Formats: sequence, structure tokens, C-alpha cells
Amino acid sequence: MKKIILCLFFGYSALSSAESKVYTLDPAFNTAGKAEFVTVEGDRGQTLKGRLIAQNGKSHELPDACEPEGGDAELNDAFTVKGKKTYFLFTCVWPVQHSGIGLNGKQFETFVYTASGLTSLEKIQSMSQYLSAYEGSLEEGGNSYAWYTQRKLATEKITEIESGKTADSLVLAHNIVLVRLKDMDYDAIKSYLRPERLEQLKSDYPLGSSTVVAYNDFGYALAQAGEYEKAYQLLAQVEKSFPDRVVLKLNIADVLWEMDKARSTAYYKSYVDLMTEAGKTKLIPAKAFERSVGE
Repeated sequence: MKKIILCLFFGYSALSSAESKVYTLDPAFNTAGKAEFVTVEGDRGQTLKGRLIAQNGKSHELPDACEPEGGDAELNDAFTVKGKKTYFLFTCVWPVQHSGIGLNGKQFETFVYTASGLTSLEKIQSMSQYLSAYEGSLEEGGNSYAWYTQRKLATEKITEIESGKTADSLVLAHNIVLVRLKDMDYDAIKSYLRPERLEQLKSDYPLGSSTVVAYNDFGYALAQAGEYEKAYQLLAQVEKSFPDRVVLKLNIADVLWEMDKARSTAYYKSYVDLMTEAGKTKLIPAKAFERSVGE
């Protein structure tokens, strides 16, 4: 069976060979500097197994493997996280397709470990469960999402759980929204920025100079997702505390254009005037010029 070796450093640099997947661990996990994964053929399909390779060359098998579950598992990522402790984790992903009941997506399962030595790995169940999720369509309609599949987001989530935070912090929430916004995954944005989450975030992280950028971006993301009423409510709260933020006027103008064009025109005009006074005319979007004079 043809296999591929991929050496993936923390900065995502890669090399290839023909046996397995090998990840360089930075920082090292106990005395292990690398993790190696191989795919083993079986009667039911392919099983993904891994081992940690110590700096002296000795290897130690990982206690968990990814068995075929309606399809063969693939390795999503493997890396270490440095918190109060050092954690090693790897994530497997399976295809999920049950058209008869409307399921179509991917199942992500993450295994998180600590260790006092490579012969005594301890699986951290709570972290593993938080980072494992299904992303795709649901039988009852709508979608489910796996929020922490990217390395940066998983790292932030682990350090927050370690510090006793189970709800996403404002920093983590902001990063999740920016990732989905970049992917233009607007349904995910609507799902993540549901009213109860926004209220929890505003309660835990009140609007202020250190949080205004995140809340402004949330409003912008909701508008991009077509949630104009929710976007305006949030941006209006930001405006009360920070009435002189120039970019905020553009965001509010964009939202109001879908709801109240007369008020929107006034915001566009204010934005254009402020940008012109600041000598930033070249940075003004064409639509702002066009809409600042009304229809």
C-alpha cells in the first residue's frame, strides 16, 4: 500500500517520504520530539494509529486509534500546546453521509493527553470532548458546527479550559468569527453569534476601549450574514460608547441601507466627510460616495 510521509512543523512547513505521517512537536511533549501516524488496512477498512518518538529514538504507541466508522478516518492535525502543562493532541476526521436522514458532513474527534513520562499518557477527557464535534447538516434541519478544528483555535480553547473557562472568551469568539468570515460561512456566523452568546460575552467582557474592535467586527459579520436587525442593534450600542469611530459609521451605513435608506445616506455622508477631512479620500469605497448623495 502506498503511503505518504509528511513532516509538518508548527509553522506548517512540510517534507515528504513514503511510509507515514510524521509531525515535529514544538514544544516537545515530555521527551518526544515527533509523532508518527500510520494507516493500517483491516477487514473493515483503514485504521489510523500513532506513536510518539522520543529524542533518543524510542517510540511509544498512542493508546487511542481512529477506526473506520462508515468511512476511513483521516488525520486532521497533531501538535502540542504549552499551558501550565504541555499537552499533545491529534484530531481525526471521518466523512458522514446519510442522505436518507439528512446527515452530510464531517465528524472530528480529538484526543488530548498529558504525561509525566511517555509510558504513562493521561487522556484529558474534558478537553477531548470540547474539541470533538460534528460539522454538517442535521436530521432535524439546520447545521452543527465544529468550532475548534484549526490549530490556533484549538490551542486557545485548551488554554482557556485549563484556566477554568468553559465558555469561549471574547478573544476566542472574535477569532472564530474572523475565520468563518474569511471563509464566507455566513450560516456559521449566524449560529455562533446567537443572542444568548452575545449577551454572555457582553456580560463577561463589557464594551470598552479594549473590546470595541471585537464588537464592531461582530456587527459587521452579522450584517454580512444578512442579520441586519441584530447587526444594527449591536453597532448602535457600540456607537453610544464610541460615537467618533469613523469605520463604525460606514458599518452602520451599510446595515441601514438594507433597512432605512434615508438614515443610511446620512451616515454615509458623515463617513465621507470625516474621511475627506482626514485626508483619506482615496480610501473611501465607491459605494459610500454614491450613497452619500441619496437615491
